[in-house]
Amino acid sequence: MKFLLIILSLSLLPQLAFAESLKLMSYNIRCGFCEAEGTPQYWPERKFLLAHLIQTQQPDLIGLQEAELFQVHDLVAMLPQYLWFGEGRDDGKAKGESTAVLYRKDKLQLLSAKTLWLSETPEKISKGWDANLNRTFTKTQFKALKSGQSFYFFNTHFDHMGQQAQLQSALLLKAEVETLPENGKVLLTGDFNVEPSSEPYKALSKSLNDSALVAAQKLSQNAGTFNGFGRDPTSPSQTIDFIFVSKNLQVSSYQVDNRRYNGLYPSDHEALVAVVELN
Repeated sequence: MKFLLIILSLSLLPQLAFAESLKLMSYNIRCGFCEAEGTPQYWPERKFLLAHLIQTQQPDLIGLQEAELFQVHDLVAMLPQYLWFGEGRDDGKAKGESTAVLYRKDKLQLLSAKTLWLSETPEKISKGWDANLNRTFTKTQFKALKSGQSFYFFNTHFDHMGQQAQLQSALLLKAEVETLPENGKVLLTGDFNVEPSSEPYKALSKSLNDSALVAAQKLSQNAGTFNGFGRDPTSPSQTIDFIFVSKNLQVSSYQVDNRRYNGLYPSDHEALVAVVELN
């Protein structure tokens, strides 16, 4: 009996050795040229707050929204543990906002990455349906260096006005997820500009789980994700940012990091953080 228990214990060692958690962040950092010089919201002033928040959370993987590439350069200069991929939505290179992805170079290896447009022609620089602006999603595949496990990571930013574009964008992402291998592990972060009662959210929820709902430990209760820099204290914060995961993944914890620095906001959105079990 004792010999049998030893054999059973040894058989569990590979599983334990390859168990791996991934700390994931979604963060709309507010575009760099959108706030007036001389205000606390001006990027050169608040970039240090953003970098501090990221540094204290130490996520392994970050999906940024509204990130102009000079902002990404600023952040990575302060956070040298990260590598990144991102392309501007207006020219597929450096012009315009991006859905950039940052990742810990000591934890993850980037296997593939591309920018696609939320439109009828995703491979081309384009504006889709009734959208007000060009909108993109970043599609990547990573390998976790510790366990060797691979997974897919999508990061996106839906249009803020076009309702048809919001729904069609959700359906496009859902279709992209469904083309992946059946047992593939999928993560999706983004500013979706829709609330949980919306049709786009419901469409995505057919293929993926909202980490805020399935997390074993919910560190934030009823916490909204859009704060508008607190400019309208009478308006409640909206929940329009989400971290979705495929149904074969477990979420250990979910948090909305809504810290302030002496009353100052790092962004007009809060940072979302989820710990996902890759095993």
